[in-house]
Amino acid sequence: MAIRPEQRSPRPPPAARPDAPVPDVPLQLSHALRIIPLQRPGGLRVSGEIDRTTRKPWEQALEELVVVGRDMHLELSDLTFIDVRGTWLLAEAAYSLPTGKKVVLHHPPYCLRSVLALIGSFPSPIEVET
Repeated sequence: MAIRPEQRSPRPPPAARPDAPVPDVPLQLSHALRIIPLQRPGGLRVSGEIDRTTRKPWEQALEELVVVGRDMHLELSDLTFIDVRGTWLLAEAAYSLPTGKKVVLHHPPYCLRSVLALIGSFPSPIEVET
């Protein structure tokens, strides 16, 4: 039995050519952000990762909650990562709430708690429930 080297085509595969049609299939990111509104208490359930690729929907969701003007409850038990800018946006949203209103973080990941400890000031409109 003879083993022969694989024959390769001198042309790139069709998907690699610049003139090839792009398939109409959505990309699934491994760190996709998922934001689900919570009715009671008012707020959001957030899962996945918040980084530069998913930051815009995070910012928009926080802005919408600020407009409502009530306490914001964020269920974060399935949030696996949040970068410093995402944490900063959360702090900005908390400080934009009307006086006496607060953000309550339910089960936030360690990375969020540690960055909040660094950038936060007291009294803070952010409460952490672990």
